[in-house]
Amino acid sequence: MSRSLLALCLSSLLSGGVCSADPRWTLTSPALPLSAPAGQWCEIDLQGPTGEAAPRLGVGVNSWALQEVEPGHYRGRFQPSSGTVSLGEQVFGECTATDGTALGVFQCTRKEGVLRVGPSSDFDRLTPCPQGARLEVIGRQGDWLQVRPPQAWIRAAEGTLLPAEASLNHPQLTAIQMEESAHVIRFKLGAPCAWQVQENVEQHKLILELPGVPSVMHEMSYDQKPKRIGSVRLHPRTDGTSVEITLKDRLWGYGVDFTGGELRLTLTPSPARTLRGLRVTVDAGHGGSDRGTVGLELGVQEKAVNLAVARALRDELKSAGAIVTMTRDSDRQVAAESAPADSELQSRVDVAERTGAQLFISVHHNARPDVKDGRISHGTHIYYYTPHSENFAEQIAGPLAQAIGENSWKHLWRSFAVIRQTRMPAVLVECNFLSNPDLEKGMLHKPTYPRNAAHGIRLGVERFVRGR
Repeated sequence: MSRSLLALCLSSLLSGGVCSADPRWTLTSPALPLSAPAGQWCEIDLQGPTGEAAPRLGVGVNSWALQEVEPGHYRGRFQPSSGTVSLGEQVFGECTATDGTALGVFQCTRKEGVLRVGPSSDFDRLTPCPQGARLEVIGRQGDWLQVRPPQAWIRAAEGTLLPAEASLNHPQLTAIQMEESAHVIRFKLGAPCAWQVQENVEQHKLILELPGVPSVMHEMSYDQKPKRIGSVRLHPRTDGTSVEITLKDRLWGYGVDFTGGELRLTLTPSPARTLRGLRVTVDAGHGGSDRGTVGLELGVQEKAVNLAVARALRDELKSAGAIVTMTRDSDRQVAAESAPADSELQSRVDVAERTGAQLFISVHHNARPDVKDGRISHGTHIYYYTPHSENFAEQIAGPLAQAIGENSWKHLWRSFAVIRQTRMPAVLVECNFLSNPDLEKGMLHKPTYPRNAAHGIRLGVERFVRGR
C-alpha cells in the first residue's frame, strides 16, 4: 500500500469512515447506507475499469454478479442482507436487511416538505408533505427515506425520525364545507397529511387526492346558489379518498394549506376579460451577484437584458390599464441579504402572493449547457408548470417570437420553482438564446429589442385573458 493511500485510510478510520484499499470503482446507485426488506430486489450501478472479468458485488454474506452494460458501466441486482457492500477489497458502505416492518416514523418539520417518486431531487415531485405530518418509514437510501402513505421518498433533513412505536396522525375526512365568498373549500381532517391536486382544465375540474385518509363523512355543506362550485363528489378507496370538484367557470388557479386540523383549498378568482385592473407580477430573472447567462461576444449579461425587457413589459401592461408589480426594478437580488441562499426564488413568488397577482411572468434569456450547441441555438421558449398555465404559455409564444423577428417558437412544461409555487397562471419566458453570438450582436443588441419583446408578450397576455 502506498504512503498516500495509507494516510488516506488512517484519516478515514480516525473520522469513523470506511477504508477502501482498491478505489477503482464508483458506486452510482443506490446511495448508502441502505435499509430495505430482505426479499426486495435492488438495482445497483457502478463505474469502473473497462472489461473487468466477472466482477461480483458483496452484500453482507452474499455476492451477486455484475454485467458490463457499457464500457466501464456495470449493473446488477441484489437482495439486501445486513453487512457491508463491497467489490473486491473496496468497501462502499453499510446495508441493513429488514423484515418489511416500519423502521421508524418520519415527522415533517418543514413548512412544506416534498415527497418524490425516487430517492433524489432528480425525481419528480409526488405530493407536498405539510409540517406535522407523520409517515411510516419502510426503507432508506443515503439521506433519503422511503415512507408511506403514499409510498414515496423524502429527504431525511426535512423532518425528524421518530421511533417505530411513535404514534401516527390518523387523519380522517369528516366534513367538507364550501365558502364561496372567501373562494375556499374546507376539508376537516383532524391532522395534517400528504395531498395532491390533479387538474382537468377542459372539464373545469380539480381532483384532490388524500392518500391514506379514510372518508368518515358527517356532512358536506354548500353555499346557497353557488356561482363557482358546481359539485363535489367523494370517491372513497381502500388506500385513501379522492374528492372531485367541478367548477362552473374556467380554473384560474388555487392554493392549498393546512390550518389546525383543516386543509383549505383556496380558488383564485377569475378576473374580467380585460387588462384593465388586472394585477400582474413581472419578474426580471437573476440580478445582483447572479448574472445569469453571459454573451460570448459582447459579454452581455442576462440579468441586464432581462431587466430591460421586464421594464418595457411593465410599461406596456400599465398603458393597457393593468396594475403591475416588479419583483426587482434594479440590479439586485430579491431576497434580503441575510436570507438563506435558497430563498431567492421563493422571494419572487412571495412578491406575487403578497400583492394578490392574477398573473405571473418571469423574463429570461436562454442558453444551452453545451457551449457549441448554444452558439447555434435560437427560438422563443415559454415554460409552464400547472395545467391551468399551459394556454397562457401557448398564447405568448407566437406573438413574442413574431414581435422580435424569430421564426421558431414553442411552449414547454418544466418544473421551475417560480412557476411551480405560484397560485395564479404563471409562465417563464425565454425570449431567445443569449448564448448565440449572432443573436447577441444582432437581434438582442438592438435598442428597440426590449420594447418589441414587451409588446409581443403583452399581445399574448391579452389573448389569454380574453379566453382565445
